[in-house]
Amino acid sequence: MMLGVTIHDLGETAVVRCVGRIVVGESETLRKAVLSQANRRTVVLDLARLDAIDGSGLGLLVFLHGWARVLGIDLQLMNPTRHVRELLELTNLDSVFRILSSEDTAWSHQDCRPSKRHHRGLSI
Repeated sequence: MMLGVTIHDLGETAVVRCVGRIVVGESETLRKAVLSQANRRTVVLDLARLDAIDGSGLGLLVFLHGWARVLGIDLQLMNPTRHVRELLELTNLDSVFRILSSEDTAWSHQDCRPSKRHHRGLSI
């Protein structure tokens, strides 16, 4: 399944929902989606519907973390599946990222309802 990305605009926060796999050859959509959020204070990657992630996907998460840090953006992970959480723990990336368990946490200080922008494939 090709990676699908949906961005929920919450003002200073963007929730980027990932559906499918973050694997070699399929991660460009996520990279472009996150990089397009450079004006945000917080970017939350919702991983609840992620089927798989490989080493290249983990490398992308590390790249995005460094990019966000340079720009002063708080990049967070939300709702990782059991498999993804285990990989984050095995690679000690769970100590690098703030990992949220619920979307309510990401939206807790927002006064607005999300508007949606959909991104499929490489057309961002």
